[in-house]
Amino acid sequence: MKWAFPLSLVACVAVQAVLLDFVSVGGVRPDCFLLLVLFWAPSSRPETATLQGFAAGLVQDALSGGPLGLKAFILSLLGFVTARLSRRLVTEKPVPQLWLLLGAVGGAGILSVGLLSFFLGPPPVLPTLRVMVPEVLYTVLLGFLLLRIPAVRPVRHAA
Repeated sequence: MKWAFPLSLVACVAVQAVLLDFVSVGGVRPDCFLLLVLFWAPSSRPETATLQGFAAGLVQDALSGGPLGLKAFILSLLGFVTARLSRRLVTEKPVPQLWLLLGAVGGAGILSVGLLSFFLGPPPVLPTLRVMVPEVLYTVLLGFLLLRIPAVRPVRHAA
């Protein structure tokens, strides 16, 4: 079982690189690395989810050509928060899953724009929203549909 996350990460790299070109809508693709962290975090301890998020974010940063460490920071924070919230909230039902996905993906997008604005100056608002909003909605929709598949649902382990 200790190889499950690294294998999932390799599969995520393959899906993000090869398959998502076929399902992109207007050039917008869902964020598979973010979904990977969101699927693993509820069944992990917060420390483990943080490390998993950092690893997934570092791989995504290395492959994207963006600032190294941005996604690593965001996904490690997201893994930690999701793991902590999943211990306190009932996240097995569809409505909480949808809200958790929407909050996590939207929060990650806002945090990305905020950090980039802090370091590089404010981006143009309209072009940023034209990319960010469809990507958030597409990622949430894909994540919610994947969670409806019983084999993909996170299994909660005893803490």
